[in-house]
Amino acid sequence: MISTRDMNIIVHINDYCDQIAEGMTLYGNSIEVLRENHILRDAMGMKLQQISELSQHLSDNFTRSYGNIPWRTIKGLRVVFAHRYQKLNYETMFDTLSDDIPGLKRFCVDILALAERQIHDSPNDGSSGGPRMG
Repeated sequence: MISTRDMNIIVHINDYCDQIAEGMTLYGNSIEVLRENHILRDAMGMKLQQISELSQHLSDNFTRSYGNIPWRTIKGLRVVFAHRYQKLNYETMFDTLSDDIPGLKRFCVDILALAERQIHDSPNDGSSGGPRMG
């Protein structure tokens, strides 16, 4: 079972993935625009930093169970945006936004669907709160 805490984190990461997709679509999903538009760059950088921050709070059990996701790299994004922002490589940022975030989004959607199935498949223990996740 996926813990409630991990589920809440995945919900928030999923929301940030949606916000990144919306922002990139709004501005044309172009590296040229990202390179030239500091407002877009700052907004997308903040979303990536938030995903990084959230990922640091996932349980070790969760990150081990889903080791196909590069959690260490995701967690490391925070350092880049908090301490090395002036040295940011726009191509790498664009690749992360356009290639990696959609994959992370698919992962989040799959995990949320799995958790939903677990809730519906678990027997109710008779308590007033209904079935629980972890």
